[in-house]
Amino acid sequence: MNLKTLFVLMIVVFCFLSIGEAGEKRVDNLLQNPRFALRKTFDLAEKGRSVLCWNTDRWGDVRSLSASSNASPNFKSSGNLVSIEPGKRLWQFATLPELGLVKGDTVSLGVKGYQGTGGALQSRLCLMLIESADGSWSPKEFGLSDKRTFFRHGRGELIRSPQLETSSQKVGEEFVLEQSGLKIDPRFEHQRESSADFRNVVGVLVEFANVSDKPVWIHSPTLVKGKQVVADNGSSRGLPDFYRRIPRTMEKLSSGKPLSILTLGSSIDRGSANPRLYFYEEDPKSPKYKEPLTSARPSRAETLKTFLADREGRPDLQNYVGWSQHYFMYTGRMRRELLRKFNYPVENMLLNVMACDGSSIGESHSGFREYAALELPPSPNPNGHPEGKSWKELYPKLFRDGKASEPDLVIFGHGHNEHIDRPDEIAAYEGAIRWFQRHYPDVEFVSCMWIRDKGSATSMSEPMQKLCAHYGIPFLDVGQLLIDLNPTCNRYAMAPDGGHPGAASHYLWYKQLERVFEIPENAVVGIPQQHLPARMNDYSYGWEGDVTRFQSPDPRFADQRMMIIEDCAFNIWSDNNKEMTKLLIDGKPAKDAGHGRHSWSKPNPRNSTFVHGRLSLGDRHIIEIPNEKAKLVVVDNKVCPNRRFFGVDAKQWKRTAEVKSFASEWGAPYGEKAFLLAAGESIEIEVEGTDLSIAWLDRAEGGTLVTEVNGKAAWSQPTNVAFTDSKGRKHFIENRRGVRGLSFYKHHVRIRAKDKDVWVLGLFAYDAR
Repeated sequence: MNLKTLFVLMIVVFCFLSIGEAGEKRVDNLLQNPRFALRKTFDLAEKGRSVLCWNTDRWGDVRSLSASSNASPNFKSSGNLVSIEPGKRLWQFATLPELGLVKGDTVSLGVKGYQGTGGALQSRLCLMLIESADGSWSPKEFGLSDKRTFFRHGRGELIRSPQLETSSQKVGEEFVLEQSGLKIDPRFEHQRESSADFRNVVGVLVEFANVSDKPVWIHSPTLVKGKQVVADNGSSRGLPDFYRRIPRTMEKLSSGKPLSILTLGSSIDRGSANPRLYFYEEDPKSPKYKEPLTSARPSRAETLKTFLADREGRPDLQNYVGWSQHYFMYTGRMRRELLRKFNYPVENMLLNVMACDGSSIGESHSGFREYAALELPPSPNPNGHPEGKSWKELYPKLFRDGKASEPDLVIFGHGHNEHIDRPDEIAAYEGAIRWFQRHYPDVEFVSCMWIRDKGSATSMSEPMQKLCAHYGIPFLDVGQLLIDLNPTCNRYAMAPDGGHPGAASHYLWYKQLERVFEIPENAVVGIPQQHLPARMNDYSYGWEGDVTRFQSPDPRFADQRMMIIEDCAFNIWSDNNKEMTKLLIDGKPAKDAGHGRHSWSKPNPRNSTFVHGRLSLGDRHIIEIPNEKAKLVVVDNKVCPNRRFFGVDAKQWKRTAEVKSFASEWGAPYGEKAFLLAAGESIEIEVEGTDLSIAWLDRAEGGTLVTEVNGKAAWSQPTNVAFTDSKGRKHFIENRRGVRGLSFYKHHVRIRAKDKDVWVLGLFAYDAR
């Protein structure tokens, strides 16, 4: 055989093998955990009642057991069997992007079953849609207080497309149920107006139900792309492993220990949708289908209790859900599911809702302490609970020696509308992480944010993902999900007003968060989150510290409209006479510094008039409200951690000048003592730190202040420059300037007066490690 013949023969063999491989191409099972492995739970007496990545209506509706178990039929299965109790169901839902499905695809379902009664086991397969109908409606038509008008889409829960359903009459032997050819067939336009012709497809539901009075068994379900049902497929979608990144939370959850969860966010997060998240009539056969059944924020708690107990079958929640939106919001759904999956009593799981209408991450910093320490009593608007009971009465096991337990888990939601913390919005998030870590070293975090502007230059998606990677925090990319659903669903059906997701969208959101808590029976060892690593953002240090509050009347408020702030970040509540107002920082208009429209007579821990945190460390910063009718009510200043002030009377100074008192017109932000440094004279001090700040008093006749650090010139600064306010008035007042970016060390600082005398007030030393 010559070389040419051999080469041709090799090509023929290669093509034959390739054809064989193509013919035997593996078809992936789109289901997660088709082997019915168990979820890790603490209730060993009820082992098998919680199946990983599958859902039930109640704990105990199913039982997963091995094929060799005496309690099961003699199945030949590589995985476990599931026994479904009489009248119960087991299901799995996933969005189209998670399944890798697009318009025009088809899917097929197969499952092996066993039953004692013909037709007992029903297998169901359907698309899940966001509702859409012709025309518009108003809540006032149903006796509700909201008189606005909305288009008829996005109301209530997801709806089922006409489902494929099958059963078998075989009894006493194994059989296979098959449904093939469910087509992904959305049709819609991206528009605010709704239409009955639209099909807003978002996902696929697989469901197995027992409609008899005896148990049924199933095993080896398969959901595959294509029109051909595939049985006994060994492959499947990978299992989530986010649980490894919250090991302490999962240890508590899977061992039945009390758990405290704090959820942050805005109006989007707490379900303040337009229209409200009502309890709707969800029965398609009812003449009142998709009509609201009760007020979203009932004046009488008994109304909501009745719905929770009678209609939803959840009397256990009646003292734990303040408004209907707290029932339907994504974290409210998360709590309900965790109670089911881990057989938890609600009194062992505190869901503290800090999310608030119009709130941003910067504003929320002022409320961290109050919320973490449970200083605000239970109430619907502040924290999502009904009034009437104390925290200790609601969650007795979370109190030890009369003190509330610390927060175990903080969830960043923050569906963004305002973006009032720009620029460097991410610094406020990093500062929040570090504040909690400083005060509660064992706390863990999850980021699950409704980011509807992913891909834009100012989106928080990429910065937040990087921040989470830096701290080892689970990041759920809901923003990418929203992008991936655009080809199959009208975005205005998901959020009818363009921003606030409806109840069905909160379901999609919760399903992403749900994956964080899926922990297998044989869990892999957890990975602790990074505790106070090197900061990722230059401005995070300004957000990281504790709050110092100044309340009117306070000598720090000059003319009731101006103030020298402590460091770099602040929250302002001002009385604007309910008029839009502006903010000046260091005499210039402040951009991205808050609402400006909110007028307050007292502080609110989740909303403010202005918030800002992107200022240079160590320099003097003056805030001013130029509106003459407005005045400062409260200003919360963030004080950087590990800051020390060495006033002129501190013993560390090497000086000969006499310390004197002086009259401050701005509340003495740098102390009430000063000494006169005569022209040509100098003083010295040795201090440890990474950053320094020299404080002095500006005067019309002041000289130039020269600062040297470790024998090298840092800067020289004239001290005869006045601050000019918005009315043109000149103020010779306290001032300071920073020396930044030093290595942590004991630094030798020398301050010298040049040309004329200078009044020195002291030095701030920062440890920003």
